[in-house]
Amino acid sequence: MRAKTRSISGAALMLLIIPGIVGLLACMPVPIGDPERSRVDPELNGVWYLADDSDPGFYAFEPYDKRTWLLTGMPLEEGPDADFSDYDLDTHAGFAALAEAESIGDDGAVTSKVVLYKAWRKKLASTWFMTWEPKAQFEEEDFAPDMWIVFRIERPDADTLHLYMVNGEDDVFEEVDKTRRAYERALKKNARNDEIYAEDPIRLTRLTSDEFEFFSLLADEAIAD
Repeated sequence: MRAKTRSISGAALMLLIIPGIVGLLACMPVPIGDPERSRVDPELNGVWYLADDSDPGFYAFEPYDKRTWLLTGMPLEEGPDADFSDYDLDTHAGFAALAEAESIGDDGAVTSKVVLYKAWRKKLASTWFMTWEPKAQFEEEDFAPDMWIVFRIERPDADTLHLYMVNGEDDVFEEVDKTRRAYERALKKNARNDEIYAEDPIRLTRLTSDEFEFFSLLADEAIAD
């Protein structure tokens, strides 16, 4: 695996803020799985906290239909008059403390951007994968995306979701035809090959009902702006 991808899992968090950066993150040239034949996992529905001290945020999995999610990403940022240095935002506990103590607005939490993805699952070799299709990232002529972000799904417990990004430029894909079926065969063969994934996952933890209220107020603020 190329060294850059072993260290980009932290940078992958920037997907939430700047979809255009995905081209730097060894994305896949084809999607994995057919969204028309997938099924959402209702246990993933809802809002999840993105635990990262540098780029914390949220991902909301909202079923679009029985097969796919509309996935919304929203960063958690300091207002111009706020100071989050006392909170360990690399942990859910740190976020919970912030949500309880801080307000929404210039002297508290703000958010500057919202990004959207279409997401669906595919099972290969007893391993679940999730494909993210960035919205509004498409070729000019056919309005279709030209890259996809694919993750291996791990569920340490019911309220924790770890997503390990697949490196679409790994050597195992070098001679593979640029078709979905060909990439699925290669991924199925290498599903448990740790070398094809980013070393660290995107770590998500489910929001409680009280924390969801904080998220909802933050989202309302973003819409109002």
